[in-house]
Amino acid sequence: MTKETETAVDAHKPRDLRIPAALVRTALSSEQTLMSWVRTSLSLFTFGFSIAQFFQYLARQSEGISENPRRLGIALIVVGVLTLIVAIIEHVQRIRRLEEEGLPADSKSFLPLGSAAALLVMGLTALVTVFLGWQL
Repeated sequence: MTKETETAVDAHKPRDLRIPAALVRTALSSEQTLMSWVRTSLSLFTFGFSIAQFFQYLARQSEGISENPRRLGIALIVVGVLTLIVAIIEHVQRIRRLEEEGLPADSKSFLPLGSAAALLVMGLTALVTVFLGWQL
């Protein structure tokens, strides 16, 4: 067989789509994992914000309220924000590795990463609000 004949035979072979499909499934799984971490971190910093705001309100109403619930609220917000930052970094690294392995360009979605970034801004805003003692 000549080289041209081999090339013609290879052109008619069906492409093995298992590898790109597996990469797409892994990318979708990574997005699902990111959204799970978004949900977890959102729960943490909204609960922390609620605790801090509630006890800040009580402190303004009467004297003698401990500062510990406010500290707990700040700690929960910080843990939520850090969790979200780590999840975003991990997701971006995983997608880059998949791109190096041949992930099709049209299989990536901006929505999970964009919503995670928007919620990160919201979490940082909540942290600043509670830390500075602003009342909403």
